[in-house]
Amino acid sequence: MAKKTKTKEKPSRFSRYLSRFLVLVVITLVTLITLKSNPDLRNKVYKTVFQNNMSFAKINEVYKKYFGSSLPLADNVTADTELVSAEKLEYTDISKYKEGAKLTVKENYVVPATDSGLIIFAGKKDDYGNTIIVQRPDNVEVWYAGLKETNVDLYDYIKKGEIIGEVKDKTLYMVFTKEGKALDYQKYI
Repeated sequence: MAKKTKTKEKPSRFSRYLSRFLVLVVITLVTLITLKSNPDLRNKVYKTVFQNNMSFAKINEVYKKYFGSSLPLADNVTADTELVSAEKLEYTDISKYKEGAKLTVKENYVVPATDSGLIIFAGKKDDYGNTIIVQRPDNVEVWYAGLKETNVDLYDYIKKGEIIGEVKDKTLYMVFTKEGKALDYQKYI
């Protein structure tokens, strides 16, 4: 007689989401109880969270590493809809402009993200025009300015190569900052 072998069944998608949710609930409760019972730790955490510049891009990166997408079904919904470019920044001239760089690009140039990160600003900046600011996981903020159209929204998490927008007048302005201080653009472009 042949011996029957047991096969392991893969857990259902619902049970995986439920287990992730329960782990997050337990972590949240333990954190809240610990903060409630330890005033020194609570003050340290409040100071870190509310007075320092936290890298939400880094938090998002760690969260995705261990739990997947921040939205349970986002991986299934957005996988086919991202605009991604394999190209790097292409420009014919680069020069210093205020705190960053002024790049001369071709007409109707679509701008790819130089790195992954969280969009922390989407709007107009004086002397730069329509601007998108992306906070990378290493806490460097990258400004993409001089855009006529954008393909992203505030608080979107974008991946390297994803299309940010289209340049307005053959000029793309880029600024790199960390903790409010301008960085040398030549290290990043």
